[in-house]
Amino acid sequence: MSNREQQYQNQIKELEQQIRLLKEQVHFLTRKLYGTKSEKTSALEIEGQMSLFNETECFADPKAPEPKMVEVEKHLRQRKYVGQREELTRDLPHSKVLHTIDESEQICEKCGSSMVKVGEEFVRTEVQFIPASLKVIDHYRETYECRSCRKQGTPYMEKAPVPYPPVLHSLASASTVAWLIHQKFELGIPLYRQEKEWEALGLKLCRATMANWLLAVYRDWLSHVVCRLKQELLKQEYLHIDETHVQVLKEAGRKNTSDSYMWVYCGIKEAEAPIRYFEYQPGRGGKYPEAFLKGYNGYIHTDAYSGYNGIPGVKRCLCYTHLRRTFVDASGRWALFDQQFTCRELYPSICDWKKELAVCRQSERSRGKCRNLYIGRDCQSKWPCANEVSEIYPVRHAGE
Repeated sequence: MSNREQQYQNQIKELEQQIRLLKEQVHFLTRKLYGTKSEKTSALEIEGQMSLFNETECFADPKAPEPKMVEVEKHLRQRKYVGQREELTRDLPHSKVLHTIDESEQICEKCGSSMVKVGEEFVRTEVQFIPASLKVIDHYRETYECRSCRKQGTPYMEKAPVPYPPVLHSLASASTVAWLIHQKFELGIPLYRQEKEWEALGLKLCRATMANWLLAVYRDWLSHVVCRLKQELLKQEYLHIDETHVQVLKEAGRKNTSDSYMWVYCGIKEAEAPIRYFEYQPGRGGKYPEAFLKGYNGYIHTDAYSGYNGIPGVKRCLCYTHLRRTFVDASGRWALFDQQFTCRELYPSICDWKKELAVCRQSERSRGKCRNLYIGRDCQSKWPCANEVSEIYPVRHAGE
């Protein structure tokens, strides 16, 4: 074979390899666009280690014979246990309503004599809904004067102290603002819908006023609580961190289509003081968690985003769920090439870690004796680094 023919053969192989990788990229992107978004094991239809929990569904056979059953006498079971209603209404205030017969009707139908009360009978329990109502409270304060000082020509007067209002020069009370915060941030009811509710209660309150109240309450009162929560959060040894994009309207100097991010910091499940801290930032750069975690020397549990690499003094622990996602993308019915690989082949240390953690008793795990197995005394050896995870993604690396 001549040199030119050898060059052509090599060029053909390179082109075939390039076509193969491009096909797999198109297949991967098509799956991301039109395929299922679920990462549940039951939706993957993968044999082996990723189908560990759907064994029952795989081996179920409707034609399998059932064991013979001995017929027994039918009976009815009581669906409600005794005391169920009492338990549901245990913490609610109770009031007694006694139904009586009018005195003019307390006549015996048989002989016409007067009847007397001999007892009472329980009939039923029901829950009554009391709709919310508004009440206007006008605050006054008394003024006191010292008559002795007045006679001596040095008058002295003193007024009774009055609690500070949540928002100065407004109709807002503590209960009003608390209800606004509850509906807005706990129930997710927007302010324009709360307008209608307040109007139904008899008060025309526009959403701009409600928004001003919330901002003023945070500025004057709740900002101090937030600072204290941040201080307590940074005292914890283990933190979970993640960021998600949000859209912010009417932000000064930015378009409405600009991507903004909400950074979430929280402690682990076993933390004595469970804190969830949300911090808004206009971008996703690593400078934002670096500024938040300034002086922190604990463990941070994050994804493989490279923005966390510049945080000094912390010990990074990557997310096993994010690592599993790359195997989901490269496995199962969506895989273009039949390349067999397992987690043990790529990261044997992780499988050894899972075995090591499995032998720990639940009591030891709850007391934190095995915590360094999943947080890692040596995170670099127990967990893959960000560069290793990126080498698996996208799917074409699995095809290679």
